Amino acid sequence: MRIARFPTMVAAGLTAVVFALTSSTPASAAPGEEAAGDEFFDSRGGVSVQQSPFPLADPAVVPNPQTSVALTFSRGTVQVRFGTYQGTQYGWGRALGANANHWVRFEVDLDGDRSWDLANAWRIGTRNYTRGYPTSSSANRAFRACIVRDPAATCNSGSNGTFWW
Repeated sequence: MRIARFPTMVAAGLTAVVFALTSSTPASAAPGEEAAGDEFFDSRGGVSVQQSPFPLADPAVVPNPQTSVALTFSRGTVQVRFGTYQGTQYGWGRALGANANHWVRFEVDLDGDRSWDLANAWRIGTRNYTRGYPTSSSANRAFRACIVRDPAATCNSGSNGTFWW
């Protein structure tokens, strides 16, 4: 009886391994490995970075998120969302009703000059929200989000994106 089950268990295990290796869910990229459609930018040290400076990979885990600011325009609606996960409050960008070939971009200001220092962009066809970044009680930290055709394009408050929050 054990001999009969063993090949079945091995086959089931191999099927699970093959599925895990061939399935690609953007939110479940391994540490140090970035998912397709996920881009990072750092204005302080170069245009593009390989490793994510955004600690919350998937804001979908945040219970009861809220919208702080939003803008509806010809490309859709873009929002800055926020919520608390494991004791830390995060902010992130989300797009609604937008073209799957466009990108939702989330910009972070770290020094209060209301110019982006960090940004994360996701191809909307992959997922319609960005990674999350911790909020702060400091007036230096602010967020905005936009819908762009190119992930390297920046937000313009009131035009293609929200105002700073």
